[in-house]
Amino acid sequence: MMLRRKTKDERRECVILSKRSASKDLGLIFVMLLLLTASAVAGKKATLGSFDGFVERMGAGTRELGRGNTGSADTASMPAAYWNPAILGFRQDFGYSLSAEKRDLDRMGGSLGLESPVGKRMGVGFAMLYRGDLAFDVINEDDETMGTATPYFTMMYLGFAYRVTRRDAFGLSLSMSYDNMDIAEYYDGVELVDDYRSPVTLNLSWLRQWNEQWSTSVVIRNLSFSKNLSAKWSKNTSTDNSVASTDGVRPKVLQIGLGYRSRVMGKPVYAWMEAIDYQVADTLLAFDPDLHVWTSRVGFECEIIPDGTLRLGMDDLDWTVGAGYKFRIRIGKKKYPFDVNYALIYESEAGLWTPLSFGLRGYIP
Repeated sequence: MMLRRKTKDERRECVILSKRSASKDLGLIFVMLLLLTASAVAGKKATLGSFDGFVERMGAGTRELGRGNTGSADTASMPAAYWNPAILGFRQDFGYSLSAEKRDLDRMGGSLGLESPVGKRMGVGFAMLYRGDLAFDVINEDDETMGTATPYFTMMYLGFAYRVTRRDAFGLSLSMSYDNMDIAEYYDGVELVDDYRSPVTLNLSWLRQWNEQWSTSVVIRNLSFSKNLSAKWSKNTSTDNSVASTDGVRPKVLQIGLGYRSRVMGKPVYAWMEAIDYQVADTLLAFDPDLHVWTSRVGFECEIIPDGTLRLGMDDLDWTVGAGYKFRIRIGKKKYPFDVNYALIYESEAGLWTPLSFGLRGYIP
């Protein structure tokens, strides 16, 4: 068989087609950024107060935080039991993740994740999220400062997944929260209860890796085993009923994710997008738009050098920037890959910067 060298015109045509492909990828990413940013600006700000709201506002995983708090459509996201339990169906090795951050207003947080494959098609994972205040002023009815408290909130997830095809996986996770207000010692004569435990709630998910470029995900969060599937419960503030009880509630959440992978000028580039609907009503389904809060997230990352990645994202109206680097340690004949990540957050509405967010994650073959 004889090989023919390409003519000058054929080489020029290949270069033009290559440039068109890169321009198409850049254009698609730019359009996605515009659409998601416009949606974030136009949507109503999610009012997710109380300690439970920490989970939605702060997320989990420094790598995902640096690209706009996006992670549901990425099979590499950790901890998967939180982001999308269906991701566990794609695990091939034991994985771990650890993150910590210090935010303004003396607020801190972190997460821990452990996950492992079970056989060839199943996976299991655990995640714990921690949020707390370091010095919270306790003020009485006379507007006097009685001291400081360190309230904290934790939420735990136990996730399971089954990969039904090479590209599809379904998952579920059970979640439960625990919070401690740390103020009972300041109130004499009232038997306050500092700690509360929520009932177990259910999260359902699906992820499909369509091809090497596209992936999609759907996650339904905060379902309970009650009549309306609403995660709502009573918090008895005092043991002697001297203080009125309050309701704890988490909105039902529909989260749709989209991932896109490509190469621009020879560099791997990724785009991640999420649209989120919070139903703030104690009903099975509410069709009144006033009972829904919509928001969106968008993130981009580029491997600018081998194993080194830069990230940019937007979580509703909060801007994020991140960076990460992958390491490989050889012990004997095995390599143990892990990566170190950093994220910087600017909360635009509050005018607050968070420069201290770090994370470590890796796999053990």
